[in-house]
Parts: sequence; structure tokens; C-alpha cells
Amino acid sequence: MQNRSYSLNATRWQQRLRALSLLVLLGAGGTSAGLVLAQAETNASQTAVTETTVATEASTAAAVSAAPVAAPAPVVAEHTSFGVKEMYLQADPLVKSVMILLVFCSLLTWAVLLEKIFVFGRARRRNTRFLKAFRAGQPEQLGDQLEHSAMGRMWQVAQGELRHFRSLSVEKDEPDRINRLLQRIALTAGIVQERDLARMGSMMGVLATIGATAPFIGLFGTVWGILNSFASIATLKSASLAVVAPGIAEALLATALGLFAAIPAVMIFNKFARDINGFVGALDNFSAEMIASVSRQLDEGR
Repeated sequence: MQNRSYSLNATRWQQRLRALSLLVLLGAGGTSAGLVLAQAETNASQTAVTETTVATEASTAAAVSAAPVAAPAPVVAEHTSFGVKEMYLQADPLVKSVMILLVFCSLLTWAVLLEKIFVFGRARRRNTRFLKAFRAGQPEQLGDQLEHSAMGRMWQVAQGELRHFRSLSVEKDEPDRINRLLQRIALTAGIVQERDLARMGSMMGVLATIGATAPFIGLFGTVWGILNSFASIATLKSASLAVVAPGIAEALLATALGLFAAIPAVMIFNKFARDINGFVGALDNFSAEMIASVSRQLDEGR
């Protein structure tokens, strides 16, 4: 019984504590709400005072403006053009040299593009013409035009090896001699192929060099121009934007020229590298086709 009475008393005290906590929370909430309302009223009164002050100042300004006052003379802003030409003319001699070099690299890139378009197009047309005659069994009809295509020159050296093989006074074609003949044809045709590919790949190293170094050359001009800008700040003892801006603009022009020279060079290099790989595949296929044709002729006794 005594323990039960203790538990009842403890339960009553817990209920009282919960009620007291609830009352404390309600009181705190009411107090904070009152403070917020008081702050809102204070802000409203300050806003009203501010609006009254602004209205008074506006009326005063209107009254003052009503009085006859001489109009000030209009100020004409002097505008000076500062384009690419002005940037180049005002640049440091070293930065000018960098710009001239980058412009030359850009012109060289476009010249290589035009030359490669002409060379690759002509080689593609001549190889197509010879391959059509070769598959028709009439490559001799091309005559002097055989020398104009890489496949024609490969076929000529192969026919030279075949004539030399037939000129030997041997009664029977041994398998070893035939294998050596086919190997010699493959080697001589490969030499002609590499020679033509080297001629077609000329100036590709120049494109790769321009694409890799032109941004850094332009960056060198940029760094030098910015150094000159900071030197001007130290000399004039002024950090005004009008003092710094021309030098920075000249420096950034060098970077722009570097990118203008490098981006087309990289794109043109990648394009013609793919074309050269296509020519390698076409010549390799023709070499295999030509060796198969020679082997067939030997089997047929021709």
C-alpha cells in the first residue's frame, strides 16, 4: 500500500511538471510574438518618418528648381577608337615580333591546307583511275600515266621483278624461287609506297609544330605585355584602369593570335593524318591484291 501511494504521488508530480512546462512554453511563445509585433510597429513608424522626410526634401528641391538657374554647358565625351591596329601599333617591339610570327604561322597553315587539298585530291583521282584499269586487266593502256599514281609505280616495279624472274634460264619454277619473287615484289612495292607517303606527308610536321607551340608563343607575348603594364603602374604611380588597360589588351591580343594560329593547325593536321592513314590502307590492300595477281599468273604459267 505504501509503495502504491508513492507511485500515485510520483505520477501526480509528473503531471504537474508537464503542465508547468506547457505553461512555460506558451508564455515564451506569447512573449516572442509580442516582441515581433512591437518590432513591426517600430519599423512601420520609421518608414512613415522616412517617407515624410523624402516628401519634404522633394518639395524643397522642386521649389529650388523653380528658380531660374543657368543651365550647365553640355559635356561632350571624347571617344578614341582602340582596335586591333591601335593595339599592334602601341605594343612593345617584342610583342610586335610575337604577333608577326603568329600571323606568319597562321598564313603558313592555310597555305599548307590549300596545297594538301590539291595534292591529296590529285593522288586520289589517279589511284582510282589506275585501280579501275588494273581490275579490268588493262593497266598497260594507261601508258605514261602509270608514273603519275602511286599504285601505278608499285605495279611497274612489280612487273620489273616479274620480268627479271622470267628472264632467268630455269627449267622449273621451284617453290622457294617463287616465294622469294613474291617477297621481292612486296619489298620493292613497299619502298615505292613509303616514298609516296613521305611525299604526301610533307609539311605535316610544320602543322604539328604550329599547333603545339603557337599557344605558348602567344602566352609569352601576353606575359611580356602584362609585365610592361605593371612597369607602367610603377613608373606613373597610378593603378588606374586607363593606365593598365592598353597593355593588358595588347597582351591578350597576342594570346588570341596564338589560338587563331594553333586551332586551325591542329584541325588541319588531324584531317590530313586521317587521309594519310586512308591512303596507307588503300596502298596496302592494292599491294596484297597485286601479289595475289602475280601468284595467279605464275600458277597459270603466264
